[in-house]
Amino acid sequence: MQKLADHIIFIGFMGSGKSSVARRLARFERMNCLDMDTYIEREAKMSVSQIFKLEGEEGFRLREWEFLRSMLIRDRSILSCGGGVVVEENTRELLKQLGTVVYLKVDADEAVARISRPETRPLLSGERSPTQILASRLSLYEDAADLIVDTSGCSISQVVAQVQRLLHEADKL
Repeated sequence: MQKLADHIIFIGFMGSGKSSVARRLARFERMNCLDMDTYIEREAKMSVSQIFKLEGEEGFRLREWEFLRSMLIRDRSILSCGGGVVVEENTRELLKQLGTVVYLKVDADEAVARISRPETRPLLSGERSPTQILASRLSLYEDAADLIVDTSGCSISQVVAQVQRLLHEADKL
């Protein structure tokens, strides 16, 4: 019997495929799927970009933590987190409590090439390049992860198949 907080949680840089992989895996496994950024936007009644403008990154990170904390009492789900969810230590600790954390790894150039609407990504308009942002988060992603899947050059179907195999091997599906 699975405990309530035994979610499958996807983390990784923007454009790594978290949302797409989570949705497809959820369909295959007949599980509920929640996208953190979509949930936060719906609750705040504004876009991530607007939240960043009005509340700053600190306000947005607090909203991420609150979303994850709410997942402690929800039925088992597949979660797709925002790219910066690993920035705060208390949020990384919460990720570990919630279930199996899967890091979808990709290099910055491929990640940015995958993003169809870069104007919706507040950090892409900042002072730091995507390569610098990813470099600053790399060890955080790796430390938070239970499983790591390299998505470079892979289709969504290929990544989902890798994730399913690893989760079955770890007896998490």
